[in-house]
Amino acid sequence: MFKNITITLSLAFYFFFYACSAMADDYTVFISERQPRLAKIKAVLYPNGDTIYMNEQNAHGLKNGWGGFVKNLNVTSDDGKTIQISRVENSKWQLVGYEKGKITLSYDVALGHDIVTPKIKFGDNGAAYATEDGVMWSGRALFIAGKPSEKVHVKFEIPNFWNVTTSWESVNDASTEFYVEGTNDLQNSALFAGEHTQGSFKIGNVQLRTAFSGEYTHKMVDDINQRVDQFFQYYGAQYQSPLKSRMILIIADRNDGGGEVMGKAISISVGPADKKMLDKNSKIPLGISRLIAHELFHGFAFNQLEVDDKADQASLYEWFNEGFGAEYASQLALLRVGIKNESEFLDGIVYRMKEYEKEADGKLTLISAGADKSNKSTTIYWGGMIAAFTLDFKIRAKSEGKQNLDELWRYLLQNYPKGGKKMNLHELYKSAAKLYGDSIALELQEYATSPSVIPFFEAAKLVGLKYDGEKLSRDSSATKKQQLLWESFISEGM
Repeated sequence: MFKNITITLSLAFYFFFYACSAMADDYTVFISERQPRLAKIKAVLYPNGDTIYMNEQNAHGLKNGWGGFVKNLNVTSDDGKTIQISRVENSKWQLVGYEKGKITLSYDVALGHDIVTPKIKFGDNGAAYATEDGVMWSGRALFIAGKPSEKVHVKFEIPNFWNVTTSWESVNDASTEFYVEGTNDLQNSALFAGEHTQGSFKIGNVQLRTAFSGEYTHKMVDDINQRVDQFFQYYGAQYQSPLKSRMILIIADRNDGGGEVMGKAISISVGPADKKMLDKNSKIPLGISRLIAHELFHGFAFNQLEVDDKADQASLYEWFNEGFGAEYASQLALLRVGIKNESEFLDGIVYRMKEYEKEADGKLTLISAGADKSNKSTTIYWGGMIAAFTLDFKIRAKSEGKQNLDELWRYLLQNYPKGGKKMNLHELYKSAAKLYGDSIALELQEYATSPSVIPFFEAAKLVGLKYDGEKLSRDSSATKKQQLLWESFISEGM
């Protein structure tokens, strides 16, 4: 039977929070044991003008957006009068006759995101799903917001044997009550509520909390923790983000595999192919290690940047985020922490290069592929990765080993941090020119904008590699300088 949990706020928090109540948004989320797929939410906030909305800034293919799962939405004014609402587009509602003051929302969200037909575009890891252990909710699928706020308070009323794992800061170490750093963080987040294994990691200013659910996931807990720790240490040293960051990693047994990042939240599903491998060997499959490395990169690097990617601009950066950034970084992480050996690493790069070549049609560019991510993902992910390796090899050769591509990410994180100056493609090319010179910046721009196949194999010769049409390997005739460049490349960060 569902039992409410009553949290008594400390006197200190009472004065702190309620002294700021004129500015803070307040949410209470109710989930019962009998109906875990139904979330009931009560919220007190200011509308954004005369509208309230959910975060629709990702591709999901849902006709009615996240709002299609919202039921029984009611709005009252601060004097208790009912305010009529009118849906204006997808997950956005207008308050008819609203004048001023805070409003109170009450609404239900039915968790059907994991069973909807057709399936959500790119999967439900960025939406919501239920398992035998509990429920995963993304902030964009759960929270209706109003005027952007810098102060948000969220409280959960859940079965008393459940826990909530989220990236947010807890209130006085409470397990069901949290501070959130603003509306944007609220709607670009994720949480797991239920009976699950929790953990945490920290390096420098970056903290990661983990939530693991399911029989197969629990088989890998020790391996996952080891991998996460390795990647955490590696990325922390490589990218040196100046910002404080709280992240969450959710991994659960599912009927489909895959993963997605929502702001500082990472959601990964252990699917049938992974389970089949785990039935033979309890060690974490390489695919899951790669997925963890890929998604963690987003949290350490791209999602820490202030990128000019609103609305129709977002597709311009898909190649840079997913391929040039996360695929490049994750393949290197797998090599440098010892999960892949040199031969496996090179074979993987060749395979991806060949697949990228197959998709090249003389018209498609890395940038233009972003407008059709679901159909042109090979160019975005693997073409972007090939661009990064090619540029890195050229940077190392030109500087005689004194510089590398990771310096670009560190420079961007220092000069375009979240909340600061916005980075666009012009700023990206200008940053490359400042660090490496005009010729390298022009190469980067060419790779991003030209439909020509990126000359990866030619660049590989600069660091002492040769390609025989099938395999990429060390060239026995490489110069001593080229050999040293390759040794440096494979060992950095180790």
